[in-house]
Amino acid sequence: MAKYNPLSETDEPIIIYKWKGIQYSRLKGNTGRQAPVAKIQAGILGKASAISAKLRGACKPMLPGPADRTLMYRLNNALQQWLRTEPQTSTEAVNEIPFLKGFCFYGNRYGELFHAAMPVSRRAGGDLTLYIPAFDSPNPISPLPFNGQIRLQVIAASININEPAMTNTYETELDISYTGMAIPAQELLLPLPTGPGNLTVVVVAVNETTAGVVGAMYN
Repeated sequence: MAKYNPLSETDEPIIIYKWKGIQYSRLKGNTGRQAPVAKIQAGILGKASAISAKLRGACKPMLPGPADRTLMYRLNNALQQWLRTEPQTSTEAVNEIPFLKGFCFYGNRYGELFHAAMPVSRRAGGDLTLYIPAFDSPNPISPLPFNGQIRLQVIAASININEPAMTNTYETELDISYTGMAIPAQELLLPLPTGPGNLTVVVVAVNETTAGVVGAMYN
């Protein structure tokens, strides 16, 4: 018995073709169409890729080399998860994006500790402040895992998610001499204003051995 083909009852032109030995039919011109869900997903993938490229470009001085495609895929995926929450539908200021905060470009357990201890906050004018914790290890059995010079490299990037080419960056370094004596906490001003429609990310590298996102905010 022949199978019923709904296309056989249409007056529109029909194309009959074979693929892998099986015969198919479709309406002429009915190609290249995507379901709405597929279009949305494609848009998210493209937008995440563009934002990721700008962010990696801004942070290139502190990224591990040579180019690591695994890092690119991880960052793309984190951005995709965030974009699926449809942040552009809100005008509210978001001060923490969990998909991005804590993201490590490379590192070790000490790096994760440092990144967690360096929160970023907004100032009244929209600029950013990076909080640097006190360095103090009075316990001789379990001292801090370093001594001597501590170099913090800080890069902040503000990327318009609809026009990633509109990206502003700010970069600075801070050297701290640690000899075991207590060093009080301090704040580092980052004069990079946040703004509507912008994803702002702050990345810190410690002694060129670890780098990660300490702050991620939107609007």
